[in-house]
Amino acid sequence: MTLRPETVSPTQEKVLDLGVEALRDSLRTILFNLDSGVEDLPDGTMRIAYNNTAVFVDIEMQALGDSVARTLVTIVSPVLREVVITSPLCEWIATNGWRYVFGHVTLNAFMGIGEIEFQHRLLGAHLEADDFEASVLAVVGTADQLVETLQARFGGLRYTD
Repeated sequence: MTLRPETVSPTQEKVLDLGVEALRDSLRTILFNLDSGVEDLPDGTMRIAYNNTAVFVDIEMQALGDSVARTLVTIVSPVLREVVITSPLCEWIATNGWRYVFGHVTLNAFMGIGEIEFQHRLLGAHLEADDFEASVLAVVGTADQLVETLQARFGGLRYTD
């Protein structure tokens, strides 16, 4: 079977409000079970410090049209900051940064200096606790491993520096 987008008819009914706050509370409980040091940041993001990095979890509604929306859970861990943007760095990110089961490497650049992060997104509507927990651990664990590897190769500062 081949998925053909032109044969999929869009949902005409309004998607049930999934309750961002209820989802945030549920995910906070899961994070607390992983580490009791969960911090609630002013913007609604949750944070847990981990070795040379941290993991941030954000929940948001994404509008897909006038009456359709979905809940996204973004899990992100900083890898390096104040990295000088070079061709080898960009080439590494383009050719290797997507080759992970849970997540991918991103580069946020401004005036020749950048921040490298590792992130993964999940749909919140039917998110299972064990899937969320596995994703959080995979993201923060991968980011923590990348800190040493990428810093030795491209320079920059760790999140904790």
